Amino acid sequence: MDTNFATHYFERYKTLPPFLYDKPDEGLGVVVIIPCIDDDFIFRTLDSLESANAILPKIEVIVHVNSGERTPPDVIERNRVIFDGLRRKAETGFYKKFRLLPICTEGTAKKKAGVGFARKTAMDEAVRRFAAVGNPEGLIVSLDADTWVAGNYFQEIEEAMKKSGAMCYTFQFQHDYDTRHYSPEIINACKLYEIYLRYYRLALKIFDFPFAIHTIGSCFAIRANAYVKLGGMTSRQGGEDFYFLQKAVKMHPVHEVKVPIVFPSPRVSNRVPFGTGPSVRNIVEKGCYTVYNFELFRLLKVFYELFPAMEQNDLKKQVPPEIMEYIGNRSFDEILAECRNYSSSSKAFVKRMYDNFDAFFIVKFLNTFNNSIIYPPVDVLEAGRTLLDYYGAGPQNDIYEEIMRLDING
Repeated sequence: MDTNFATHYFERYKTLPPFLYDKPDEGLGVVVIIPCIDDDFIFRTLDSLESANAILPKIEVIVHVNSGERTPPDVIERNRVIFDGLRRKAETGFYKKFRLLPICTEGTAKKKAGVGFARKTAMDEAVRRFAAVGNPEGLIVSLDADTWVAGNYFQEIEEAMKKSGAMCYTFQFQHDYDTRHYSPEIINACKLYEIYLRYYRLALKIFDFPFAIHTIGSCFAIRANAYVKLGGMTSRQGGEDFYFLQKAVKMHPVHEVKVPIVFPSPRVSNRVPFGTGPSVRNIVEKGCYTVYNFELFRLLKVFYELFPAMEQNDLKKQVPPEIMEYIGNRSFDEILAECRNYSSSSKAFVKRMYDNFDAFFIVKFLNTFNNSIIYPPVDVLEAGRTLLDYYGAGPQNDIYEEIMRLDING
């Protein structure tokens, strides 16, 4: 029983003091963490977890109700009502499939307040729970307050843990398009955004990019010992899931649960700068949605497929000029020299190249073409058609359905 696997993490990194002091059940194997601010949808989320099929490992669910120093008083008050409701359900043992553990923070400094800090705080607490029972391989599952799960949610997660033995997992998803709760306008806007999410990942896969994973806060899990080795979740006000998972995928292979088991809300939101909420709002306001031109991914394909041969050969002239201009000749030479000099094998060389030209590099490169005349952003449906044509997907009666099928099965 390893109760000390997290000691170095809590000594080295800044974390809040413990919220929970009772000892968990010895069979604790899964802790679901949910950041929550002004969102009574959380009770529907919890009901969906309760309705999910049971598994053998004991489950805890930590809901972190949070607010910052600049959070409006009416939001703080609604937060307190939600927290009291959660606490009552926890005290009465309302949920039978899992143990509910609500925690609350208020007045977090502006520079730290946000979903990243909220998610990190809950994940840190989950680490403490696993450390208390000496289970370094316990799974921390990240979910959102406005997201419900499938009946086979826990079963698919447990099966993935048994079969793959992976340290990190991502889950396939589909936004909640229930017409009883959301307008046709919202549903259509969110479908366009979801097409983009799948388009982007599939576009990266045309050159076998090793970090082509979905990075959605409600759709991933990581083992406790891997979490602490990575230095924990980043305290960003948005995009924390992307930064954390891109760091994780460099250290550990990520296993994908290909069955859609998570159903995020398509609601409009201003709470974070990135993600579904603000994207849906912008699409509704603008009436259209443009995304990265597929031709840019073809340029990236040429570049990345040169990596193995670059170890021994001068292939700089074969690098697309758009990419070389972005990197800069001097910077490229320095990176190439470093990769050659500090790689013990061809495999290690290619890995170093990928580490230098990673997902962050790609996003920054693509963003330089947001106002391009040569490779202008294109309508998301046009981009989807181009991608499906590339993959030979055949007749495209419904871009959304076709690209989702390709993403899930690919």
